[in-house]
Amino acid sequence: MTNSTVKRGTSGARRAAIYCRISQDRGGAGLGVARQEEDCRALCARVGWDVVAVHTDNDVSAYSGAPRPAWQELLTAVKRGEVDAIAVWHVDRLTRSPRELEDVIDLADRRGVELATVSGEIDLATPTGRMVARMLGAAARHEAEHKAERQKRQRRQAAEAGRVAGGGKRPFGYEDDRVTICESEAEAIREGVRRILANESLASICRDWQARGITSPAGKPWKPSGLRRLLASARISGRREHTPRGSWGSTRPLLGEIVADAVWPGIISHDDSDRVRRILSDPARRRNVEGTTKRSYLLTSVLHCWKPKADGTPCGWGMVGRPRSGVPRYVCPNTPGTDSCAGTATNAERTDDHVRDMVLAALESPAFMQRLRDQDYVGKGLYDEIREDEEELEALAKDMGERRISRKEWMIARQSIEERLDVNRAKLAKVSRIAVLSGFVGTFEDMQARWKKMNNSQRRAIITACVRSIEVRPANPRKRWDVDRFVFDWIA
Repeated sequence: MTNSTVKRGTSGARRAAIYCRISQDRGGAGLGVARQEEDCRALCARVGWDVVAVHTDNDVSAYSGAPRPAWQELLTAVKRGEVDAIAVWHVDRLTRSPRELEDVIDLADRRGVELATVSGEIDLATPTGRMVARMLGAAARHEAEHKAERQKRQRRQAAEAGRVAGGGKRPFGYEDDRVTICESEAEAIREGVRRILANESLASICRDWQARGITSPAGKPWKPSGLRRLLASARISGRREHTPRGSWGSTRPLLGEIVADAVWPGIISHDDSDRVRRILSDPARRRNVEGTTKRSYLLTSVLHCWKPKADGTPCGWGMVGRPRSGVPRYVCPNTPGTDSCAGTATNAERTDDHVRDMVLAALESPAFMQRLRDQDYVGKGLYDEIREDEEELEALAKDMGERRISRKEWMIARQSIEERLDVNRAKLAKVSRIAVLSGFVGTFEDMQARWKKMNNSQRRAIITACVRSIEVRPANPRKRWDVDRFVFDWIA
């Protein structure tokens, strides 16, 4: 938190700026910086300085590298000649960086700025004063580095013991003790996981949750970025992950290293968590980060034009939504530079209804559902193979890093593993989609009722859990509506 106030000094007195900082304000009340300001005001009164500005960086460490807006404002005020004295509680409140301290010394030399601390005045205009400031700054830096190293070890030890990480708001899905499951929120997490595994978008889930009043622990609507972090977190599977501070830049990475089973129970299984983490961290995943657009046509690219080309082979292009005279249609696109034929079209509303009825009828079939369950069982085996290959890649990279193998050996070994991974990941992406069917399948009438309450992203997830693609053959000119032109490529 940053706060700065400025006023004019009285004639003849030095214009003093007070700088206050505390590294960690656990209570959030700003009591630490308030005490610093009180002591600094008393100091200024004793030496006869007028306080014209107070610059406060609350809950900001000088060693962390985090921005300190009030510190920058103070430097700017000195450069502009608005202040000619600085009061701080101690030199280490001002800075723990030798480089920053040299900036202060340089400014003091060029601008004639005096520095006073509650612990004793430092005259930066003299070699002795500058030496004392540097010694105090170096000692503070030394202590900060040791403190940071201790905290780093403590955080790692806490993570490896599976202990709860302190601080911040309670995690969604758990009560205030961070251990007890909050069942209403946990069920929302399980639902979100099922929908991600079924290839539904984060934006779609956020819109649905917002409509249903499902909010974050802060009481705010979920955004795709926040939901992505929630569902990718190992915490919800009862595992502790650790990402060392200093190993990342301005943005914390999505996935940390999973180091232990946690002391709290998981809401979802390890397998489901690993699958979701893999999906959400895939850079090739198409996602609408801000959730600002919606898919207006249900079957875009699920339908494929099957009109024969001149050589007799089907066109094969994915069909897209294009209205004509206000009537929604799916058409083979007329895309310049491609071999799409642009010769197939079908009424969107009637096509959507037909595909819905075909999918619901298939889901009502026990034999079809059993085949889907068999596909899901295959998916578990694929997941194990993927995990083994990823671990092997990590081991290879470690061997090369420690020079046990050459770069050439590493590249040869890596190629076959990555090719196998690409194949298995593609297979897993298809078979894992059926997770969305949990809670949807029932009688035809029940499924119709649930379908009406869904948005297009949810409906599409149901369809793609059952169908790989749908061929759209040329229409029979003798029929007004020809359902025989649609050929389904069922997953099971």
